[in-house]
Amino acid sequence: MNIIINQEEHLFLQTQLIQSIQIGSHLYGTNNENSDTDFLCIYKTSDVELHSGLPNFHQFQYKDVENNIDWNYCSELQFWKNLQSGDATINADIVLFTELYNKKLEICRTYKTIKAYLGFAKRDLKDVKKDVNRKLIHAARGLYCAESLINNELPTKLEIQKIYSKTLNTEELINKEKELRTKTNELYDSNQLSNYYIEKCNHTLWQKLLDSNNTKEFRY
Repeated sequence: MNIIINQEEHLFLQTQLIQSIQIGSHLYGTNNENSDTDFLCIYKTSDVELHSGLPNFHQFQYKDVENNIDWNYCSELQFWKNLQSGDATINADIVLFTELYNKKLEICRTYKTIKAYLGFAKRDLKDVKKDVNRKLIHAARGLYCAESLINNELPTKLEIQKIYSKTLNTEELINKEKELRTKTNELYDSNQLSNYYIEKCNHTLWQKLLDSNNTKEFRY
């Protein structure tokens, strides 16, 4: 859920920024003169969030109506939580389609991230009657990203831009989603995909704790 904030709170968060990334069509290079302007702003994790023990799934949003800009805010900790959990795909998009991060495939080629792309594509295909062209494009983009990661390849902006000129068929995309979901599950069951990307740390005990998140025996 987005928590709407006022201008004063928006200006405070601007002083805490680590990174501000233009998202949506501007991120994929498909924007035109009518495109919305949206930013995802990553700010320093506060001590309150770090030590609260709460899940903190929500993000702040400031709507600059005068300039028609949406400012979306998440902490650095929340950015990685949302990426790892598969609660959103924009976080993976930022890793994949900007120059901010290295190890793009290692970070995003996980079961959770691929399932996120497939899940959002499936949702768009279910709602396709509401806005056929836009929903089909969103679904096709998600399926393309999922398939690229399955094949251990980086998706590219150029291929996403090509989607906008294709004739998309709902039934074909639905079948593609099912096919990719089956393949994803097969890779996971055969231990070729892990749930999470896990960085190496400098202590063997803490590494055991981190690595346990990818141990299937702990899932009931």
